Amino acid sequence: MHPATDLDALLKSVSLCLPGLNGNVAPVRSDQLLCGSQGNQERIAALHDYWQQAHPEAGRHYWSTRCWTLLIWQPIYLSLLAAHLEHRVPCLKRMGQSIRQGFVGGFNLPPDCPLRSGDRNLVENAAERLMNLLERQLEEFNGVSNIYPKLARLLIADCARAALLLLQRHQGMSNGQLRELEDRWLQALGFPGKSPLIEVSLEDGSQCLALGRNACCQHFRRADGEPCAGCPRLKPAERLQRFREELVC
Repeated sequence: MHPATDLDALLKSVSLCLPGLNGNVAPVRSDQLLCGSQGNQERIAALHDYWQQAHPEAGRHYWSTRCWTLLIWQPIYLSLLAAHLEHRVPCLKRMGQSIRQGFVGGFNLPPDCPLRSGDRNLVENAAERLMNLLERQLEEFNGVSNIYPKLARLLIADCARAALLLLQRHQGMSNGQLRELEDRWLQALGFPGKSPLIEVSLEDGSQCLALGRNACCQHFRRADGEPCAGCPRLKPAERLQRFREELVC
């Protein structure tokens, strides 16, 4: 199969799993976010300014956290979903991300973007490519805004777990299989430690896993915001109740 056709099939597969994760096989546009490119910091600054003006009451912790999570969600979901849906991972060096009205959504990958085919080290290879991009992106981000490296990496880990939870629902994995996959990914990404995945017992007797986050997204700082169900600021009992209300297995 031609590389561009192969890549197009991969992008279609991940978008079917997660509508909204929309990629195109095309050269990176001059107006897209491209790590390491000329003008990238100006585009990060514009993103930061958007959220500062939209929610001036929320403060710098919210602005920086919101912008960082917007920058990282697409490469994380793309890497994890591609690895397990298509058993391949794309090179992210020339991933151009689109930005519009304060949201980062949609991306381009060039037609000659190399894909690494599945092997027993696929997760480790995908994690290495992903972290190479995100570490460079963090360096650029902190040249514009400021987020503590520890917080930035906790947010990466939480986003990766959220992608794995989506994958569990899509592929029908057991909770045990998901925990094994979580451990493998987090080891490969360099974030080993106690899992924040919480087992929730529902009224029908089923057991679901939910993401009790390690890092707060700061959404509660907005005038219209409140802590999410997995917020680390909530007491364990309150988180469980919120999860029971939200989860449908």
